[in-house]
Amino acid sequence: MEELQSVIDSCQQMMGGGDYAGALRKALAKPISTKDQKVKDAAAKNICAAMAKTGIPKFLEECEQSQCDQLMKYTFKGMDIYRGVNKGKDCAKFLKWHEELVKKCGLGVIMRAMVDKKC
Repeated sequence: MEELQSVIDSCQQMMGGGDYAGALRKALAKPISTKDQKVKDAAAKNICAAMAKTGIPKFLEECEQSQCDQLMKYTFKGMDIYRGVNKGKDCAKFLKWHEELVKKCGLGVIMRAMVDKKC
């Protein structure tokens, strides 16, 4: 739990310095493995904030399929988190992630994200 909080804090510091892609890489390297919903939500918001500011195509060039699967889970989570913010306009960023992930990985990335309940 403390290790996960450390990753969240480190990512927030990186985002504060403008390194959104680095923060996203760091967050993806340490998957969330807790049953504490508050911690899961904090980590998801952290990752979604980094996703919203990261250049998608360049970032995805370096991603493996397992990372793309994680990103798709957070894409869905981001759409859920931001659906009521700014009349849903912030969801457009996540729809772009969705589109680019499907282009790279095919439709299977959607199914893998939907059946994995760890996010």
